[in-house]
This record gives sequence, structure tokens and C-alpha cells, in this order.
Amino acid sequence: MHTFLDASLLGSIAASRDGCPIELGSPTQRTVFAVLATHANRVVSRDELVNAVWGAHASPTAVNSVYTYVARLRKLLEPDRPRSAEAEVLHSDRLGYTLRVSPGAVDAQRFSAALAEARLLRAQNATESAVAKLEAGLALWRGTPYTGAIGAFVEAERVRLSEARLSATDDYAEMLLELNSPERLVGELVSLVAHYPMRERLNYLLMRCYVELGQHADAIGAYHTLRRRLAEEQGIEPGAKLRELYEQVLHSDQLRIRPRATRAATAPAPPAGRVPTDRGHRAPAAAQLLRPAAGFTGRATELRELTERAVAAADSGEPSLLLITGGPGVGKTALATQLAHLLAPRYPDGQLQIDLRAFSDAGAPRTSASVLREVAAALGAAPPARGADPEAAYRSMLSGRRLLIVLDDAASAEQVRALLPGTPCLVIVTSRYGLAGLIARDGARRTVLQGLDEADAVQLFGRMTGQEFVAQHRAVVQRLATACEGLPLALRLAATRILITPFPDAAVGQFDVGSLIDSLDLPVDPEASLTAAYDRSYARLPVEAAHVYRSLGRHFAPESTLLQATALSGYEVRECRRQLDVLADAGLLTEVAPGIFRMHALVHAHARLRAARRSASGRDAVHAQEYVSRFRPCLPILPADKEDDGPLDADPITGWCHTSG
Repeated sequence: MHTFLDASLLGSIAASRDGCPIELGSPTQRTVFAVLATHANRVVSRDELVNAVWGAHASPTAVNSVYTYVARLRKLLEPDRPRSAEAEVLHSDRLGYTLRVSPGAVDAQRFSAALAEARLLRAQNATESAVAKLEAGLALWRGTPYTGAIGAFVEAERVRLSEARLSATDDYAEMLLELNSPERLVGELVSLVAHYPMRERLNYLLMRCYVELGQHADAIGAYHTLRRRLAEEQGIEPGAKLRELYEQVLHSDQLRIRPRATRAATAPAPPAGRVPTDRGHRAPAAAQLLRPAAGFTGRATELRELTERAVAAADSGEPSLLLITGGPGVGKTALATQLAHLLAPRYPDGQLQIDLRAFSDAGAPRTSASVLREVAAALGAAPPARGADPEAAYRSMLSGRRLLIVLDDAASAEQVRALLPGTPCLVIVTSRYGLAGLIARDGARRTVLQGLDEADAVQLFGRMTGQEFVAQHRAVVQRLATACEGLPLALRLAATRILITPFPDAAVGQFDVGSLIDSLDLPVDPEASLTAAYDRSYARLPVEAAHVYRSLGRHFAPESTLLQATALSGYEVRECRRQLDVLADAGLLTEVAPGIFRMHALVHAHARLRAARRSASGRDAVHAQEYVSRFRPCLPILPADKEDDGPLDADPITGWCHTSG
């Protein structure tokens, strides 16, 4: 065989000829190629191809289509073959078609072979060789198998291969534990459990890793997380094997853990800034992570992606900077804290969580010098000498340590940049601002949080009020989740209002009338409200951006075009666009399409309240009247001269206000 063909099925369908990529054409044509590659070097009948590509409902002319697609594939696979010569790669005879390739040319077949060889080696007690085989097989995966192909055959193969991959991962994890290497494994298992939270074998192996590392609290937490999910979603308890391990962790004297391997080495000098300890003892690691949010719900995709980024950076020995942004109340701190607890086992020198106070009522944002003093105290190190560069002292203090650092509520890229260590630590930053400078200069990977989807929003509500309450009032709860647009803080406040009343069944009706944002305040805690959260963001806006914010509050709906915002604000288009970008960076609106901006419904309600409180004689009123004269025929507007306590016609649930004129 003179043409060397490689076929890739463990990801996007792809092929290469003598190392050169081949464009395989349409999805149907790719599917024909995928079926032939799956059964490489054996005959695939025409009826098999028809059934695999078109299924039971194939038209009578489907066989003719097979001829067409095969002919096109031949031209692609062997473009230099003379018309009269026999096909070398895609052979045909009266029985069907055969894709002829070299052994191991199809990645899915190589994966299956690696899996079989690894299991044979394991049966022969050659565990290290089996681990190497599995690592090589798992490294072949590039994403979702058969991406770009269609049909029932593809779906079935996708499920089969994905299950085989999970099974291989389970085997790989078990063997690494047999080799006493849980530290190599725990991060990957955390990511897999986040992606497959109901898979008991993965949860069991993660608990085993925690036990082997001596992290019994994490093992207990993992068990309770799984138990709650199984009870809520399937109404069952964890299996006997998991329950037995859990009981052993609770009674740690029953645990039979192999002694950890020790490494004989000369103890290095302690890094700069670290307080030396007595011989044979280690300074206790800082453990400052906040308590995970009660009833944390959803965010599986975000947790998986963030975990994969952190683990990939750690495995390559590089520092990792993860940035989580979004508007007020979207759950940035809760996600960062959840992620930090999941990844904590990979950072044995400690975990720090520092509030940078960008939007705190406690005062101005934190300075690097004050943070440095806090970190020094947490790590048991001496503060920097007077006159020393605090940022250099900070980096020296962290040198040689593997730390996880959460910088919560950041005010600016400069504030964060001063606190980035020079060693391969993991830094997780949360902020209402976009902090694009951290992406451009410091290599941050940003995740922008939106509200929960309806299913997760209803589930969060139910975890606070009880699933029975949700079942009794499902229609209203679903409407409330939609009106809150999945905002976790809003849902928690609404659920709390119901929990603290002696008449919860009657209290749920309060969300059916009036402005929703007014119902999301707790009477005993003025700071526990959406209004307070939005007020803090509003107070830190530049004057021009605050004016545009109020101007958008005069629009009848949360979505506005650049033209409408320009008319409402009275600014020139370029200036208005600049201020809209400021609001977007502050997490108060999103550009959903070119020149089209949307506020969260509750943010818009706050902007409307701010607009209503503005003096009718001010600049806002003049430009609002200009807007009315230009757009009133088609768009109802909140009048600029509406008094603070004037009557507003409000839609149920959302509280969006309209005038009657």
C-alpha cells in the first residue's frame, strides 16, 4: 500500500493522507467515511451503510446516494489515481466496500487495543505497564467522538466509546491508587466528578484519593454531596461499597491505608519569608477558604472548564490565573469557593481567601500592603522590613510554596497584578469588572457568569424551601425563576422571604404583584438585598456612565439599541457608546448583538428606580423629553417628571413599568 491514510474518530471526524489533511465534505459524506473507518479493513455492505447513515426510514434511492458519496470519497482519498486503475484505499466489490488502512491507522481502534492490552497486563500484575498503556490510549481523545457526523449509528458509537473512556479512566484511577500515587490523580477525578456527578465508581475513587492523602473531611464532603444528589434526583442511597468506605472514614481506626512512600532527601533550606520549624515538623498550612455556599446548585459546566484549566496549568508547572466575572448577585464568590475546595488537595502548602473589597461598605478597596500583612500572618512569616518593596517581599514569601489563592471582589487589574505570585500557584480572581488587562498582560482565563438555567434555578429554590413546597407551587416558582433570570442572590432572597414568614403558602403570592426588586429585601438586614448590591455598583460608576445608566432606566424594556441609548442620554453616539462599554465592563449590561444592549431585568428595575428619584428639573429630564418626542409613538417611556412615590403601572412578577399615555 503506497498511500498512508490515518483516520480520527475520537473527536471531530478527520483524515489525512501521507500526513496531509483531507477535507471530507458534508456531514452525510463524513458519516459514510466514519462508518467505513469504524469497520476498517473489513467489508461493509451497501445495506449496512444505508442503515447506518439513514436508518430504518431510508428512501428507496438511498443506495444510489451511497454510490455517489463513495465515488466522491475515492477522489478525495486517492486524487492521483488514474480512472482506469483499481482503488487502493476504498475498495469495492459485489459484497460492499472496504476502507484499507495500515494497522493502527484509526484512533478508535488504537484506543480499544490499548484498553485490551492494559487489562491483560493488569491481570498479569504488570500494573505500571498497564498504566502506561492506558495513558497512551486516553491521550488519543480530542473531544466528543464522531463530531461532524450524523445518524443513529454515530449516536450509538458515541455512547459506546464514551462509556469505554469512562471505564478506562476508572481502571487508570484504580491502578494509580494501587501504585500509591493519589496526588497524580485527585485533580482529574475532581474534574470528572463535576462532569459525571452521579457516577458512583468515580465518586468512590475520589473518596479513596482523599483518604490516601489523609483528607478525611474532603472524603466525607464528597460522600454527602453524592448522597444528596442521588436522593434528590433518583430517590436512592449510595451503593454498599461507598457506604462502607464512608463508615470507615467516620471511624478512621477501621481504615486500612497503605503507608505513604517516603523520599530520602536532604532537607532544603526554607524559602525566603518562611518561618523555620522544628526538625521533622512542618508549619501548619493556611486553610482560609470560606465555607461552601449551602445548597450550591448547577455550574457543572463552569466547574469542569475551570478545573481543567487549573489542572492543565499545574501539570505543566505553570502558574494559573482564573478570572470569574459577572454582575452583582450572579454567584461569583460561591463558584470560586466551590472550585477552591475541589482543587485544595493539589495545593498542600495552603489555601488563602482574601476579600479585596471593591464593593464593600467597609471602606476603600484593599491595598497590596494590607494584603501582604494578612498573608504573612496566615503563613506564619515575618512582615517585610520597613522600607522594603511590599510586592517583592510578597513574591519572596510565596517562593517555593504551592498555594491556592482566592482574590475575591477585585477592584482593578492593578490591584490583582500586585498580588500575583511568581511561583506556580493557582490564583482565582472574582470581580464585577471585566479586568481585560489581566487577560492581555497576565494570561488570565476568564469565565463570565450568567444566571442559572430554569431547571437549576428551580432546584436551588427547592433546596432552600424544600422540594415539597416547590411541587405545590411549581408554576409560580418557575415564573419567579424566569423573572429573576436565574440570578442566585435573587432566588435565595425570595426563598428566604418565604422561609421566615409563618405563612409560606400565602407568602409566595407576594411575588405575583408589584415590582419584584422591592420584594427581595430582608426586613431585618438592609444590606441583604438586591437594591443594596446594585447601589454599590451604581455608586462606583463615573458620572457619565451613571447618567447613561439612569437614562436606560427610562426605557420601557431592559433591551435598548445604541440609537435609543444615545437619544435617552443626550450624548453623542461615540460618547454614549463609550459609557455603555463602561456599564458592560461593570457587569450592569451585556451587548447581546452589535449595537444592542440588554440589562438583567432586575438591574433594569434598579435603573428605573434611580431614574425616578432624579430631579425632574435636571439634565436627565430634558433629554428624556427629547427622547419622548422622537420615539413616543412606538415606545412607552417612564416620564422624567414622575415623583419618587408616584404610581407606576407594573407588570406582574417583573415589575416592568409602563405609563398609561
